[in-house]
Amino acid sequence: PGYINFYLSNKYLQNVVGKILAEKELFGNLSKNKEKVIVEYSQPNTHKEFHIGHLRNVFIGNSLVNILRKGGYGVTSANYIGDTGTHIAKCLWGISKFHSEENLDQINNKAEFLGKSYAEAVKAISENPDFENEFKLLQKKFESGDEVLVSLWEKTKQWSLDEFEKIYEELGVNFDVYFWESVEELEGKALLPELLKVDCIQESQGAIVANLEEYGLGVLVLVRKDGSALYGLKDIPLAIKKFKEYDIDKSIVVVDIRQGLYFKQIFKILQLMGFDKDMQHVGYEFVSLKGSESMSSRKGNIIPARFLMDEIIKKVEDKFPGTKAAKEIGLGALKFYMLKYSSQSKIEFDINEAVKLEGSGPYVQYAHARTCSILGKAKENFNFQLLNSNLDLLIHEKEFSLIKELDKFPELIAEVANTHEVHKFPHYAMKLADKFHSFYDACRVIDEGNIELTKARLMLVLSTRIVLGETLRLIGVSAPEKM
Repeated sequence: PGYINFYLSNKYLQNVVGKILAEKELFGNLSKNKEKVIVEYSQPNTHKEFHIGHLRNVFIGNSLVNILRKGGYGVTSANYIGDTGTHIAKCLWGISKFHSEENLDQINNKAEFLGKSYAEAVKAISENPDFENEFKLLQKKFESGDEVLVSLWEKTKQWSLDEFEKIYEELGVNFDVYFWESVEELEGKALLPELLKVDCIQESQGAIVANLEEYGLGVLVLVRKDGSALYGLKDIPLAIKKFKEYDIDKSIVVVDIRQGLYFKQIFKILQLMGFDKDMQHVGYEFVSLKGSESMSSRKGNIIPARFLMDEIIKKVEDKFPGTKAAKEIGLGALKFYMLKYSSQSKIEFDINEAVKLEGSGPYVQYAHARTCSILGKAKENFNFQLLNSNLDLLIHEKEFSLIKELDKFPELIAEVANTHEVHKFPHYAMKLADKFHSFYDACRVIDEGNIELTKARLMLVLSTRIVLGETLRLIGVSAPEKM
């Protein structure tokens, strides 16, 4: 019986390694299913700075898109830009009030300028009732289409969008489709007569509300008594549009955890309208920087994404002098650190922890670079075909342990495509890197005295490189060949 077990183990090993080498980056791909999904994430507001909390959203959303695609879903990635609302009028008032003499085109950091103008406006309006009245007048003028204000809005909105685009490009993120809050607001207002036919939606003291008390979901105000539309009036037509225009089976929205009740209310209203579809909210907790207070754009104490991205790249340059991959390692460390926490956990971001060489993104990237270096050396020193190697020679317990870990990859794809728990990927990557390092320390890979064993072990190294590289790709982390 001992012999049979041993034989089965070898056959099992051979099949896993053989399968990875045959399928390469397609290893773990689940067969295409018919389900189509929209994943909406990021949703920054123009006229406010892109901050550390937005980064967590982008990392979760982008990973989810990649994992669902690998899991066989047809995925459309969507962004929903907040380009309307009181915050914009406040920012425009702040610029007109405090910066009217400045040549706006000469401003260097335009995104930061907008964030500061908004925070200045909020502070001034809250401290001075005269300013409050001035602001209300400007808001009315803006909403009724004042040419000067609309032109300032268009110019400054473009500044925000340009900055968002730069950040997405650096993070390697792109969207298939953009939705706009300003468009959804018009569609929501056009939908009002239809909404008022729904039992739970009624006028109340001049406002329009959805009373969902009987479902334990409280009351959601859709339109204020001054006629201004709130988020709900925009999210309802947006949800309908996604299903009708994109012919999807499921809609996923990645938004912070505070919006949990709000999305239950939206989904319930849609259901009561007879629009009963598969809609899911993927929530995530807050992010703060170690040693800083909690963030608010209103107070102006946010941690800009740009600042954090630059800081972590500098940190990597200090830690790995002379590296050519500082940006890859730095941004990889940032993504990996944020993604390794369950979305239900708060994160206190610690820049020193993120760039450490153990239990981190750089640790996993280093394992990948090491596989590349071993394979590169073998190529220089030997001239042989790996594909006809004898995998029966892989009998060391560390080899077995590594292959078992590689074999878990397809199951993980299936599981996370279903549960959306993307934090399981960084944990898997760390475990795989651990197993690889243990194998490498225990087993001599290149042994000139035993070419057959060398070939078999190189196949195992190549399999590890493929799966490690693919795991990193799914969470948006680059896999450098050299560190």
